[in-house]
Amino acid sequence: MNRLLSRRMILRGAAGVTFALPVLSDIPRAHAQAKSADAGTGDAAASAGPIKRLLILFSPNGTIMPSGWASTGSGATFQPGPIFNQLVTDGHQNDIIVMENLDMAVALDGPGGDAHGLGIGCMLTGTELSAGSMFQAGMGGPGSGWPGGISVDQFIASQLKSQLNVNTPQLSIDFAVKRMAGSLWSRMSYTGVGETVEPFDDPTVAFSTLFASVGLSSGAMATLNARRKSVLDEVMAEANALLPSLSGTDADKVNNHLSQIRLMESQLTSMTSVGCTKPTAPTLTASPPVEFNASGMEVLQDPSVDADVPMRNELSQQMLVAAMSCDMARVGTIMMAPSRSDIYLVWLPGGSNESHHNLSHEATTNVSAENMLIAINQWYAGQVSALITKLKAVPEGNGTMFDNTVILWANELGIGNAHTHTNVPFMIAGSAGGYFKTGQAVSLPGGSYSGGPGMPHNRLLLSLCQAMGLSQVTTFGTAKYCTGGPITQIMA
Repeated sequence: MNRLLSRRMILRGAAGVTFALPVLSDIPRAHAQAKSADAGTGDAAASAGPIKRLLILFSPNGTIMPSGWASTGSGATFQPGPIFNQLVTDGHQNDIIVMENLDMAVALDGPGGDAHGLGIGCMLTGTELSAGSMFQAGMGGPGSGWPGGISVDQFIASQLKSQLNVNTPQLSIDFAVKRMAGSLWSRMSYTGVGETVEPFDDPTVAFSTLFASVGLSSGAMATLNARRKSVLDEVMAEANALLPSLSGTDADKVNNHLSQIRLMESQLTSMTSVGCTKPTAPTLTASPPVEFNASGMEVLQDPSVDADVPMRNELSQQMLVAAMSCDMARVGTIMMAPSRSDIYLVWLPGGSNESHHNLSHEATTNVSAENMLIAINQWYAGQVSALITKLKAVPEGNGTMFDNTVILWANELGIGNAHTHTNVPFMIAGSAGGYFKTGQAVSLPGGSYSGGPGMPHNRLLLSLCQAMGLSQVTTFGTAKYCTGGPITQIMA
């Protein structure tokens, strides 16, 4: 069990296939999710109605609620706070729902852990973190283990396949702007306990993996598929050889991933060249690896290394929209920064001589820091606006891709300097084909749980499930926080 895994068992970009083993207790440092990276068209005809898509964008360290996030007025006559200026300028005010008074109740009711880790771990899973010391708290107190369940993006993707017969080549397409080893603070998507979804953090690898099949002749496509199958055969053989030496839990995990490999093989037999347009090939490779200590704190580096973050976000959006237009997947995510991000936003007017995380710790009486934090959140809101604009530019049916898409813009904290999990900023863009009533600000009623004043955000996660056509789903994550069902105030 002390032997290292063969390089063939953790592959990235080889022959257009990405595959790795899940987190195994019996083997150190081995982890990630099996993932097919073949480009192709999904079985749109197999699912009733128009193609629906879920996209999730994450930005970190909380917000400035009173003077930045909060809107004035309510309903259709609302005036968004200054953080949303770019969305208004770009003509997207009627496409968004600004929500207030959503609490991560599940983060307040568990064994505890690092405040940022609790937030990012509960944000999409709606479940408690497991107790433990794997991830130490940055400000003292108990640490934690991984989140206790699947994330909503991966749940929806898997249910689209199993319940609605959506047969896309990939379950999801995921990007991370900063290159970081897998940890509680650098991942937000999970297929199960400790089974992280490994995002693309190298634009060139993402491009070659996602769009290798686009525009190929049938002969070239057959050659590529044969090479991919050869890679999968090698991985299958090594995983089968490993099974006898694993414990029951780890064996179950590997068997699950072997099933996913067999699914990849079946997809390869019917894969054809894609009749869609690939984006321009990027020239950027992965960012320098981020170093962090045992508590997840980034080891600060030269701020100039963050100057290309805007381009990395832009490339992630371009490839995500292009892949979605080819129907490679119906679910996608972008971590625009890691949780507890120490990115220096040096490209903002006037620059920034402090990292985002350091600024978020400043007292509310520090007006200069508050203004810079509003500017930082305005930039992230501008990234959401840019994604909406890209989706609206792609014709689909009688409208555009955006018409049947829902975007969730999420954060792991409410107020950064207090590390709160109440009144966490969540925004929806897009109606998902008419499910959501956009063009409004909503202050949601509380009183549905005992740990805080607001509405549990599990109900928002449940709303996303139903918006994506999963009407049979009545709870998500910790069931007691779904009392009341989906959020009626944001439904059309």
